[in-house]
Amino acid sequence: MLTILRQPRYLGLCALMALLALVCSAAGTWQIFRFEQKHRANHQLRSDAHDKPTEISQALGRADNPTSTGQAQKFRTVTATGTYLETKQTLLRGQSQDSDVGYLVITPLRTGNGVLLIARGFVVQNNAADVTPKVPAPPAGTVTVSARLEPADAARDKFGQLPGDQVDTVNAAEQANRIGQPVWNAYAELLPGQPGGAGLQAIPAPDLSNPAGGAEEPQHLAYVLQWYLFALLALGAPFLLARAELRGNDDTEGGPGTTEATKLTRRERKASLDDRLAGRG
Repeated sequence: MLTILRQPRYLGLCALMALLALVCSAAGTWQIFRFEQKHRANHQLRSDAHDKPTEISQALGRADNPTSTGQAQKFRTVTATGTYLETKQTLLRGQSQDSDVGYLVITPLRTGNGVLLIARGFVVQNNAADVTPKVPAPPAGTVTVSARLEPADAARDKFGQLPGDQVDTVNAAEQANRIGQPVWNAYAELLPGQPGGAGLQAIPAPDLSNPAGGAEEPQHLAYVLQWYLFALLALGAPFLLARAELRGNDDTEGGPGTTEATKLTRRERKASLDDRLAGRG
């Protein structure tokens, strides 16, 4: 086998398979890091979802001097006390819930520390997209609500370019310009039974089986095993091919590795078979 492996064509194959094994090993190592990242992200999101409710300014600081962008507090339940600004209400289009397409009703809640955008609930789109549906009004006066935080969007909301008060995204900066007051760079989905949710479909709780999204944790582990297995197969391929070639040579009379005794035995077997066939004839 060593003689075969020293041939130029096998030396080139060994170099190619070694390079392939290196690439596969790097991919497997990267999947280990991806698994660790996904595990940490899922753990953080589940932890935030189950944390005790906290007041909005304690979670994010004041709206005019925030301590967080809201990304790290995703799914955290917060409380806020203030008044709804119905005249500044928008409808986030392109949403779906229970196989229905419709809008999230985004109503700003003015508090003593800033404005929190509240997704009060879901309303079904029963007409064409250019027809804005009627939405139940929020309660007047001061209310205290509990809601689940979601990070705001960076993309433009296209307010004014869409029918009625519809928007494409929840952009806190653009909302702040229209409201004229500081707005937290996050919005909060109203929990069921809270003031402002009457007449709207409640927003369901997030699926915490894989809250970070993308491939699930066991999939990343499967990818790790897969890539390292590919690396082992690549390293073993030249040896397997050389062994197969060696066996092929041994099975060919007169080939390398065939002894005189083996050649004689094969000739004797062939002669014996010829005699039996001749006898039948």
